[in-house]
Amino acid sequence: MASERVQRRIDRLLDQIEEAIEQRDWSQVQELAQDVIALDRGNNDAQAFLEAAEQRLSASGSAHLDEGVQSTSASPRPAAHVVEQPTSFADGRYEVRRFLGEGGKKKVYLAQDTTLDREVAFALIKTEGLDDISRTRIQREA
Repeated sequence: MASERVQRRIDRLLDQIEEAIEQRDWSQVQELAQDVIALDRGNNDAQAFLEAAEQRLSASGSAHLDEGVQSTSASPRPAAHVVEQPTSFADGRYEVRRFLGEGGKKKVYLAQDTTLDREVAFALIKTEGLDDISRTRIQREA
């Protein structure tokens, strides 16, 4: 069961989803629903919002759907490709919300600092393929 703090965050995200639906900003609905699911994998509301957003986005080909456009596809859609990502860092202090991007040496995630109750960017240094000298340098830098 989610802590009171996490539940408050989920409720705020669900409120933001409803606002995004009113604006017909389906990419924002999709992003926010994924954030809720990252916090609560079994959240039925977020699953329904995510499914609706993905359906609207695939039907329109854009983030904003005209009110009269509806999907005519009766066949079920394939499941979205899920990228494995960590759920937390530092023994749960930083809860991962979503993957932001990566460069040659780092992967960056949006995370929630549960101690300070704020969002942070968390950079994870890639160590695969590095020699011992590089690993030592990176550990010293960190």
